[in-house]
Amino acid sequence: MTVSGSVATNFGKYCRHSAWLCFLPLMLAAGAVRAEGLALAKLMQLLAAAPPSEVAYAEKKYSALLSEPVASSGTLAYRRPDTVEKIMLVPRKEVFRIVGEELVVERKGKERRIPLASQPVLAAFAASLRGVLAGDVDLLRKHYRLVLTGEEQAWQLELVPLDEDATRYVERIVVSGKAGRIGQIEIREGTGDRSVLQIR
Repeated sequence: MTVSGSVATNFGKYCRHSAWLCFLPLMLAAGAVRAEGLALAKLMQLLAAAPPSEVAYAEKKYSALLSEPVASSGTLAYRRPDTVEKIMLVPRKEVFRIVGEELVVERKGKERRIPLASQPVLAAFAASLRGVLAGDVDLLRKHYRLVLTGEEQAWQLELVPLDEDATRYVERIVVSGKAGRIGQIEIREGTGDRSVLQIR
């Protein structure tokens, strides 16, 4: 299936650490490195052409403090023009939704709304989701240095935050997939922890 590939992030873990970070991708110095077999512009076209959809995901979070990764699963949805929703069903139900200029968090029957403009790091992370899902390279360039490698049938896009404050929380985001389908999103944190979200 495709969620413009499909993207999502580490919403649950970031919420535990910092409520405002819970939602959680040209040239090398300022933008993107062109892969030998696939140009960034071509990848963005493929992602933009993928229809909005809802897919199942499975996520594992790795930490040096844990003997085993923490697993979760649920659904991930993208609805144009700007809504990204992650619904975690296991081990508990939580909803994280980026819509318009807000992050909406639903937990235990309560809803919290957080303006993206109030948190630059959160705004940058939201831009990574929307930028990849929509194939919007201009949006991505505002917040990330992009490095694209691979071929159309097996590509990897690495997003490195340009803002130093953001790198304290997210060292890099690595999105991989095939054509216009995103298959995996890995978030590497500044602490060394990481999460791997796979699209089913």
